[in-house]
Amino acid sequence: MDDKVYILIPVHNRRAITLGCLQALDRNGDLTRHRVVVIDDGSTDGTGAAIAASFPTVTVLVGDGNLWWTGAIRLGMEYAIAQNTAYIVWLNDDCRLAPGTLAGLVQFCTDRPNAIVGAQGFEQDVPNRLSFGGKRKTWQGYRFLTLPPGQTVPCDLFSGNLVCLPRAVVDAIGYPDPQTGPHYGGDSLYLLHAQKAGFQLWVDSRYTVTNHAAESRLCPSDWLMTPGDPWQLVRLAFNPYSGLSWRLWWRLNWLAYGPWGIVMFAKKYVSILPLTVLRLLPVTIRQRLFRPAQVSPNQPT
Repeated sequence: MDDKVYILIPVHNRRAITLGCLQALDRNGDLTRHRVVVIDDGSTDGTGAAIAASFPTVTVLVGDGNLWWTGAIRLGMEYAIAQNTAYIVWLNDDCRLAPGTLAGLVQFCTDRPNAIVGAQGFEQDVPNRLSFGGKRKTWQGYRFLTLPPGQTVPCDLFSGNLVCLPRAVVDAIGYPDPQTGPHYGGDSLYLLHAQKAGFQLWVDSRYTVTNHAAESRLCPSDWLMTPGDPWQLVRLAFNPYSGLSWRLWWRLNWLAYGPWGIVMFAKKYVSILPLTVLRLLPVTIRQRLFRPAQVSPNQPT
């Protein structure tokens, strides 16, 4: 087993999904090839016990339910660095990897000491729909790159679903900060800081990666059509754990764009008021009026 590579998987109350992830890694031979660490943030569904029973080689670090993504990843990174790891891999438990994916990402970073590489992934149920991957920075915001298979190209940002980074990143900038981005955006903030410290971001489409897309109450995919309290959108803007937290997006836009980030920030949030007013209409009316042209402030920015 390679003690120089630690795979970090943050989880919370998704036992079946988490076990499915470990089963897939086991089929690929990754559980015997690399050190795998699950950071179980206070699950109450028996996740930790199920892992211990079925996958005794997997290390489980336990949180109290207040770590969220960034705190869980930080705890795992601290543990891995204490074990003198050379490479750290972030892996969300809803990702499924083709054989050789992890070894390929690690080798890419080995060949390029200042590289951080992220995968390109597609939705499991809609194989041609991009779920995560590299992004290019434009004056209007970050936009997804869609790569054909077999490429690894530089990019400006990507999500933390599947990322390989050398310990040199931690040596240079420390650990992710749960205070500034406790859940959504914690990955982007850290990667932007790493980029400013001189590390190059790359996106890799050489391996087939899929994930199971799921709706989140903290980050609904369709703000206009989602049923529920019409004022939900406004409240989530003030929730630090949501994907619409104004504090998060202020930091992200300023870090990425400097003064132009003020414009980017205003562009994102100016739609909240009219969307909230439209959400006062019954869902059936909204569907008749707007289904052909749905509006969402959660497009990549």
